[in-house]
Amino acid sequence: MDETVVSWAACLLASPALAVDAHHLAGRGQAGDVARLTRPGDHEQDAAPLLRHPDLLEPVAALHRPLLLDLLDKENAALG
Repeated sequence: MDETVVSWAACLLASPALAVDAHHLAGRGQAGDVARLTRPGDHEQDAAPLLRHPDLLEPVAALHRPLLLDLLDKENAALG
């Protein structure tokens, strides 16, 4: 798996609001269900309690977060 993809996934896991924004911009709301990212249920919380731990997630998310945010900002501006 590509490092950038893993970093972006970490960003989305760490920020449900960012996951919602990315979902709406990437697929104009038609990209599928992202409920597991935005509203994790008991199963998701129990299955990976450390996956969302900031000490483990942040170093990976920080690798390519600026690029992700820049791309989302540009996509959002193009829609406006």
